[in-house]
Amino acid sequence: MRIELKDFQEEAACELLKFIRHPREKARDGVDQAIVLSSPTGSGKTVTMTALMEYIYQGYESLRGDPEAIFLWFSHSPELNRQSREKILRQSSVFQESQLILVEAPFSQKYFEKGKVYFLNTGKLGKDRLLTTTGNGRDYTIWQTIQNTASSKPDHFYLIIDEAHFGAEQTNRDREQAATIMQKFLKGSPEDGLQPVKIVLGMSATPEKFNRLVEGSNRIKRPFSIKPEDVKASGLLKDKIVLRYPQSNQPADLSMLEMATQRWLRFCDEWKQYSSAQAIEEIVKPVLVIQVENGNERVSTRTNLNEVVAVVERVTGVLPENAWAHTFEGHEAIEAGNRKVRKIEASSIQDDPEVQIVLFKMSLSTGWDCPRAEVMMSFRNAQDHTYIAQLVGRMVRTPLARSIEGQEFLNTVALYLPHFDQNGLKAILDKLNTPDAESGLAIDVEDGTQSIELIRNGDKTELFAKLEQLPTYRIERTSRISNTSRLMKLARQLTSFDELDPNALGEAKNLVLRTLTDDLERLNAGSSFIEQVIENEEIDIVEVWVEYGEWKVVENPKTEKIKYTPEDIDELFDQHGRKLGGEGLHMEFWRARHNKENPYRAKLELVCLLQNEAVWQKLERSCGGKVQELFRKHFDTIKKLSSGRQECYWRLRRIAKHPEPEPLLLPPSITVKKEGANFDKHLFVDDNGKFCAQLNTWETQIINNELSKREVIGWLRNLPRKPWSLCVPYKLGGENKGCYPDFIVLRLVGSEIVVDIIEPHRTNLTDAVPKAKGLAEYARKHGDQFGRIEYIIVGRGGEIKRLDLNKEVIRERVLKVETQSHLEQLLDDWG
Repeated sequence: MRIELKDFQEEAACELLKFIRHPREKARDGVDQAIVLSSPTGSGKTVTMTALMEYIYQGYESLRGDPEAIFLWFSHSPELNRQSREKILRQSSVFQESQLILVEAPFSQKYFEKGKVYFLNTGKLGKDRLLTTTGNGRDYTIWQTIQNTASSKPDHFYLIIDEAHFGAEQTNRDREQAATIMQKFLKGSPEDGLQPVKIVLGMSATPEKFNRLVEGSNRIKRPFSIKPEDVKASGLLKDKIVLRYPQSNQPADLSMLEMATQRWLRFCDEWKQYSSAQAIEEIVKPVLVIQVENGNERVSTRTNLNEVVAVVERVTGVLPENAWAHTFEGHEAIEAGNRKVRKIEASSIQDDPEVQIVLFKMSLSTGWDCPRAEVMMSFRNAQDHTYIAQLVGRMVRTPLARSIEGQEFLNTVALYLPHFDQNGLKAILDKLNTPDAESGLAIDVEDGTQSIELIRNGDKTELFAKLEQLPTYRIERTSRISNTSRLMKLARQLTSFDELDPNALGEAKNLVLRTLTDDLERLNAGSSFIEQVIENEEIDIVEVWVEYGEWKVVENPKTEKIKYTPEDIDELFDQHGRKLGGEGLHMEFWRARHNKENPYRAKLELVCLLQNEAVWQKLERSCGGKVQELFRKHFDTIKKLSSGRQECYWRLRRIAKHPEPEPLLLPPSITVKKEGANFDKHLFVDDNGKFCAQLNTWETQIINNELSKREVIGWLRNLPRKPWSLCVPYKLGGENKGCYPDFIVLRLVGSEIVVDIIEPHRTNLTDAVPKAKGLAEYARKHGDQFGRIEYIIVGRGGEIKRLDLNKEVIRERVLKVETQSHLEQLLDDWG
């Protein structure tokens, strides 16, 4: 792939690849298979499927590729076909432009060709008869091409059905026709001479929809679902959608349009500042999308476009001519506000550098992928909540395909709804938060009218600097990546990208090669195992999988005896070389041990080494140790890089099997609910210097107790699960979880600023003991950077009991706690 896959995308592609092994065998026996990828809106289904096609065609780790593979990519519209083809062309390092074929008349072939991806849509098989009939120089119908290919190569022909965008904007007739055509592939069609395609890969936001398509086909179904929380954690989606609607029944159309335009301008300014600070060459250019009402026979829309242009440009000033565009029916420009508004196709918005404001009706829910669209204003009424929810689902992708570190504002998308009331808002919130709906999103939705933005307290700059020296953790799903691959990625960043260590990459390569060479000498000394392979003229290949750096034998493994012809050795050599994390390490191993009399010996040596579990485990340990060494050596220097570059390094820490620390990074502003009491001395404040929060009884008593102390000069409400929050790892049920202590308190002791962690927590909760032990372990590792690290309860009489985990005698006792009663006893005895 030309792009780096998100962890969940790589995992999905790898799991689907495992599924493929069985369908290929079954397809030879005539058994129909359906493999279904269910993935939330915004998760990059096309990216995942592209990776899967590469793995099928080229091979992955020790699993051999299928060079005979043929892919037929089927969707419901030519626009989606073009969009999918363009994405694959940009993303794939395997499939070149000549291998990605849009099937259009006068296409006529007896068979599809191996190694190619063909794109077809329902329109070409329905109303358009050019592909489904012969004549005019066409010898084969498309149905004959499909049947000939499927029957001659049942285990090499893969049908990919992309029906993720097949949504409510289609007419019932269109949907029924598309479903009928798709079922011809799934069930066969005698009138077209078509038998069922054996291997079908479906991708959908909703598995129920795909399952309805395959009903009655008697296919073996193999489902795989991507979890919404994994998509959100990846940074592909904005953190939240902020909805705003009028607080009264007074007309609010134009005033809310003005507010939307002001927010859009703020996005423009903030992206400029961020891009400048991070030295990003291509500045993100946000788009304001304005949804207008439908028209009638006389007008294209009932919304007064002259007023729309006037209000927007009253805020922005006169915009360049090409800044305005529309997606209405037809292809002509329209007049609005004494200017020409050009026509633009929905799929072209993202890549058009000049467009800034887009007028549309209902057309953007299909064929549209525009992470730049960060503010939407809708003139439609509350009854259109389903359509609006679908449209918002196309706006939630992050422009840089990652969360913006140290930011809240740039990790949001804003939606203004002047014709919605609380009931209408509830309808759209329900729609957006429904997990089994196509418009359901892996993203928080917030009522913006109930929130307030707080900025950094300008009097506490020194306190922010102190906090941003503290260690925090990001608890993410452990990546499949091995320590070997992780080391190579880290070394390349240090040597080539940031030039922090000119020797890192060379040292990493030498470590891998030295470890492999030492093991080869050890194995040859004991058994001369390479000579045995050479004498037998064949090699036993066992299918194994490296997951999270660990050696795993695949389900129902088989040992394959491969005659070592030059072609087979080269293929095996390349497959096993991919285990080493790229950088051409397998070729360097070959060059270092190349034997002119036996040119394939070195390649066989590497294949045999990487088939050995003990060798792999030793290599993983060595590379893991080197990763830790490099991070220790360059930690302080990495912290001086731009936050964008730092994020590349911290991500390599997060994908370790065990959580590793990174610096705390606080945003310029945060958003909180307008509720609860006002407090003084907080690091983030409103215009009156106050912080508002709804705290429970324990929390209120404890923070008031802290604020009453003269030495307390500031504090932070450590909101849970925010990208900027201080997170402490703990184990629950064998999995890594994150604890977000309620309060971080700063005291002035003499001339020194001292930081305390305060965590009130009830002992009767199931996570009480694991969190207490997690805090104790955090104190053991990082306690020298804090004053107190306290686990607190409030007794029946209001007495506050504290366990200061920064005191060794208490910490060691807490680390040995196994039950809630034991923890309660410690609080009684030592609190």
